[in-house]
Amino acid sequence: MIDAVVDVVTRHGISGTTFANVSATAGVSQGALVFHFKSKDGLLRETLLRLLQEYEQAWRAGFGSPDPLTRILGLIRADFSPSICSRKKLALWFSFWGEAGAQSLYNKICVEAEDARHQAMLSSCRALVEATGGPDPVLLTNSIDAFTDGLWLQMHIQSQPITRIEALDSALAHLRLLIPHHAPQI
Repeated sequence: MIDAVVDVVTRHGISGTTFANVSATAGVSQGALVFHFKSKDGLLRETLLRLLQEYEQAWRAGFGSPDPLTRILGLIRADFSPSICSRKKLALWFSFWGEAGAQSLYNKICVEAEDARHQAMLSSCRALVEATGGPDPVLLTNSIDAFTDGLWLQMHIQSQPITRIEALDSALAHLRLLIPHHAPQI
């Protein structure tokens, strides 16, 4: 059912998502949706939570190394992994982010999830700078995150979007510019 929500939101946006079009896409009755999710908000909330859970699993998988540069690279690679950075998922991300300003529930969920990922990047950047020197770790973190977010936006809305692989290559090239003494390892 959640996969059907992803498809429907991708095609119709959040405002155009209804129990009727989700049930038709999922091949289940509207009653089954109401039974499991109680309301459209419940259905969308569960979809957002699953999206964020998938994202957290992806970035945490790349965060296990004791080496801070390896952790930073893992976080960046997670942003462009096929399971996270597909056309459908990008449409879903941007739909929820667009609603986060108006929907306090989505905002709270997104802020909490983004803060955990941001702290992971910040701790890795701090450890890298402490170990080898380099730019201000807060500025480094913000620069990496802003650049990857910008690449997601390019992939989502440009008339000739860049591919996931091109975006990852750009993110890694950007990182080489930010920390040139680590360029050979990137």
